[in-house]
Amino acid sequence: MQKLEQLASIIPDVKVTYDHLMPKALAGLYSTNRIRLNARNDYYKNVEVLAEEIGHHYTSFGDISDYSNINSMKQEQRARRYAIKLILPLEKLIECYHSDVWGDKYEICTHLEITPEYFDSAVKDYIKKFGHYVKYDGYKISFEPLSIEKLY
Repeated sequence: MQKLEQLASIIPDVKVTYDHLMPKALAGLYSTNRIRLNARNDYYKNVEVLAEEIGHHYTSFGDISDYSNINSMKQEQRARRYAIKLILPLEKLIECYHSDVWGDKYEICTHLEITPEYFDSAVKDYIKKFGHYVKYDGYKISFEPLSIEKLY
């Protein structure tokens, strides 16, 4: 099952559609029980956008389109963090570490079905959340530079 299908299966009560008329500047949009993805996005971009819109489904309320409003910005951040947990949880980094893709960011991104830009953004968010490293499930994950070591 591809990542888009996996994500869509998380929200069976929400209809996911591809909008061919959506403005190019808008990657996706969530409204009650409906997610519209821009049909012009490539596959990897739609994975990222769908994950974030799922984040909005579970964490946001009301109209958050005014980004000058601090509450809207907080809800946007919660949705992004939710998306990162869905598509790049720490377990996935450890999985990559144990596979033949570790050491090549582009191979990791292909394996995870995300863009390198999203990967970089997620790592930056982990730095904000944890600092430069985190001990997780018997591993030390360093984010800058990205490395993993097994703790004994």
